[in-house]
Amino acid sequence: MTVWTADSVTEARRRGWDTVLPPDDLFRSPGWLSLEGEQTNIEPRYYLVGDETGGAEAAMSCYPLDATSEPWPFMRVDRTIRMLADRYGLDVGRQADAALDALLPTYLCGGRRVPNTAVLTAPELGQEQRRRRLDELVGAAEDDALAHGVASVSFLFVRESDHDLRDVLKQGGYVEFPTARYSTLHLDGTDFKTYLESLPSDRRRKVRYERRQLEAAEVRFADEPLSPGITKELVPLLLQHGHKYGHTYTPEAMARNLALHAKHCGPDARVITARSADGVVRGFSLVVRRGSRLYIRQTGYDYEWQGKLPVYFALCFYEPIEYANRIGATVLDYAVESEKTKRSRGCVLEQRFGYLKAFDESTHAAAGRLVELIRQAQQSQ
Repeated sequence: MTVWTADSVTEARRRGWDTVLPPDDLFRSPGWLSLEGEQTNIEPRYYLVGDETGGAEAAMSCYPLDATSEPWPFMRVDRTIRMLADRYGLDVGRQADAALDALLPTYLCGGRRVPNTAVLTAPELGQEQRRRRLDELVGAAEDDALAHGVASVSFLFVRESDHDLRDVLKQGGYVEFPTARYSTLHLDGTDFKTYLESLPSDRRRKVRYERRQLEAAEVRFADEPLSPGITKELVPLLLQHGHKYGHTYTPEAMARNLALHAKHCGPDARVITARSADGVVRGFSLVVRRGSRLYIRQTGYDYEWQGKLPVYFALCFYEPIEYANRIGATVLDYAVESEKTKRSRGCVLEQRFGYLKAFDESTHAAAGRLVELIRQAQQSQ
């Protein structure tokens, strides 16, 4: 077997990336990789293992990040750990704070800007073969990182159920810490009534009441193409949503992000809009279909107009469920955060774990002590 390093999506596909890609995995699809490649400040890396005749048996994306990279807390390991420490009320301390700074530059493996880490492997591999291929890819990323003077390697959101990857990383000297709980909604039927019946009776009454409120307010919902014309209406709503949760974006950055979704996701990207009686867009959700899965990607609202109207619940749950039923999608992907709300609407949550290896022993030890405190704090909840 040979391990290849590719510097482009085109080269990765030539080496067999598509042969190990699951049909419903958006975040490892060529279109999404191309989207991420246009957003990051340093060129991505792709590792594949296989032979010259049989194609790839495993593949992994990797994103070099440094202090000039976007300080997104679900992407940069230093920001992720600080976010978690703050969440659990932990005092980082001077030594640990310096260690977190020393983690940069870093390699982020398995996905960028999405709390969903995965390494692709061929489905026909047995467990022993799969672990061997995973070990080879992890080793390739580490060797590449060392050759480029990188301080650390991280895998930030590995599924709890991915025992093979978790074991390979722990045996490879990575420290493990809980990072988030990932939400998905599984649809058992083909209409909204079936979904509604899956909820407890008090929640069913609440959902019916919320939908009646929106109908009385003459809010109209539709799924629309992600066109340049509608983008102009969505950007102000994205900015309002970001501001509400403490994020500062520019209109140009939001417009570019939407344009990249349109460019790389094509017709699989749709906008579910909520329009008032005068036809103005008052809220939206951007969704992307991949196989049987519908990903809820972005959302924004005119908060002043909507007041107490339950536009959020309609755009994040009820209307995407209706849309999923129309197109035959059976799973809705909600990523992380807002756990109580997502669970109340029928989502199931799976724990995700982060893994970190710093090449400097003192940095690794100091960061490891902090993430151990995070692990203990999470377990005590």
